[in-house]
Amino acid sequence: MAGLLSALNAGKTSLRTSQKAVEIAGNNIANVNTPGYSRQVAVFQPVPSLELRGFFIGQGVNINNIAREHDVFLTRQIHDKSGTLGEESARSAPMAELERIFSVAENNLSTEIDRFFDSWKELSSNPSGQTERQIVLQRGELLSRSFNEAVTNLTSAQRNINAAVESKVTGINPVLQEIADLNLRISTLEISGQTANNDRDRRDLLIEEVSRQLGVTYYEENGKVSLQLPGGLPLVQDTQAMTIETRLDANLNLQLELRTGPNSVTPISLGMIGGEFKGLMSVRDQFIPQRMEELDHLAYTLAHAVNGLHEGGVDLNGDPGQAFFTATPNAPGPAPNPPAVPLALHEKGFAKTIAVTLGDTRLVAAAASDTGIGDNRNALAISALADNLTVMDGNDSFVGYFSKITSKVGVEASRAKLSAQGMEDAMVQIKNLRDATVGVSLEQEMIDLIQFQKGFEASAKFLAVVDELMESLLNLKR
Repeated sequence: MAGLLSALNAGKTSLRTSQKAVEIAGNNIANVNTPGYSRQVAVFQPVPSLELRGFFIGQGVNINNIAREHDVFLTRQIHDKSGTLGEESARSAPMAELERIFSVAENNLSTEIDRFFDSWKELSSNPSGQTERQIVLQRGELLSRSFNEAVTNLTSAQRNINAAVESKVTGINPVLQEIADLNLRISTLEISGQTANNDRDRRDLLIEEVSRQLGVTYYEENGKVSLQLPGGLPLVQDTQAMTIETRLDANLNLQLELRTGPNSVTPISLGMIGGEFKGLMSVRDQFIPQRMEELDHLAYTLAHAVNGLHEGGVDLNGDPGQAFFTATPNAPGPAPNPPAVPLALHEKGFAKTIAVTLGDTRLVAAAASDTGIGDNRNALAISALADNLTVMDGNDSFVGYFSKITSKVGVEASRAKLSAQGMEDAMVQIKNLRDATVGVSLEQEMIDLIQFQKGFEASAKFLAVVDELMESLLNLKR
């Protein structure tokens, strides 16, 4: 009778474990489309054998653990590449806006430069003509406005980036807090001997998100992960999450800060972060300011060259010419030395405030002397500036210099787009590899499901046989 009771117990454990295995396979199938879900499998372990009349007979089976299929290498690859992908992707959007500002289409700044010098050429054919003089002033104003608008649009692009950064800061802090909460939950469960598979999947997914946005590094100890910015500042330690805050500096530029305590705030510089934050802020703090300086340099040099000739000419009143262009707070002064970016101090902000100073067409100095109204020599000299290939730092024409600025924007926008696409493709490949390794395969789950179903049916049949044997044995004793 003792042997039958032992067999009955073995059958019961088999029935129970088969049922549990079916539940686990069903849970895998249910989560086949859940992002970041790792396949879970039942770990079977036989119940220790007992000696029965000189034989060691097994006592059934238990599920010792529900294991999570996990590949540390692939998970690290996904987290590491997420930062680079985020940085390049984030640069693509503002670079597309800059491409619009530095458009190669008609009616851009280059066109206005050409039209301005063409107006001087037309004036040279009729140096006393009021219409031609009016066109010169209008083209000068339109050129000035084009410089002003270009800087305004660049400033607007910087503000748009600020808004994007603020939005991301609002979204990232709850993610950091959830990772800290999961640290507590996972460590508590695993210390008590339970598994925290779903929580670990969720935490891996959140780390990927933080890495994409901030480019974090991390390590795990006792079930808890510690996240750090690339610059070493902590984001999550143990079960405590830091918060990222924004602050406007004296120049109304948005700055990032890390709050590590009620009275502890650390500024976050561009070199301390990665991911989308770095991509956005590098465009805002490096790429756009460089293009602004180049516009300032172009506007200053053009104004300085035109003013130099105009002030050496004679207007229709027979008076010496005045400055054609000016800008606040710095009027065109001596030629910059060295004449290149980074700017001389008096060039800063020039493109934003450049304007035409003349309000009367008679003040346009088309003549080189006061010998007569037919003198067009100064108008010809100014119009010739357009074809001077050395007027910009001895290397370029005005239009050529602007074309180089446009080319830098186009090349960088194209590079960011291609790099982001390349990283996206690489990420898809790694995730496909991860899914093939640790993700849910419906074919595999169906095979397992049938196997566990057969095991359940066999166990039930086994219990029925044992029941019949026990019934027979009881009938013998009656």
